[in-house]
Amino acid sequence: MKILIRLLCILAGAFALSFLVAKVVLVPIGQWYEMNRAQSESDLSQAFVIALAVQALCAIAGGWLGDLAFRRWRQKQLSRQQRP
Repeated sequence: MKILIRLLCILAGAFALSFLVAKVVLVPIGQWYEMNRAQSESDLSQAFVIALAVQALCAIAGGWLGDLAFRRWRQKQLSRQQRP
C-alpha cells in the first residue's frame, strides 16, 4: 500500500508541476514568441522542442518533489506512532 501511495505522490507532483509551468510560463512565452520574434516555421518548431524539454524537466522535478513530500509525510507518521 505504501508503494502505491508513493507512486501516486510522485505522479501527482509530476503532473502538477508540469501543468503549472505549461499554463503559467510556457504558453504565454510561446504566444509572445510566435507573434513578435518567430521568422519561420523552423523557429516555431525549435521553440516547441525547447518547450517540451522544459516541461519534461519540470515533470522530473515535480516527481522528485512528490517523492520528497511522501517521505516527509511518512516520517511524521512514523514519529507520531513512536510517541507514547
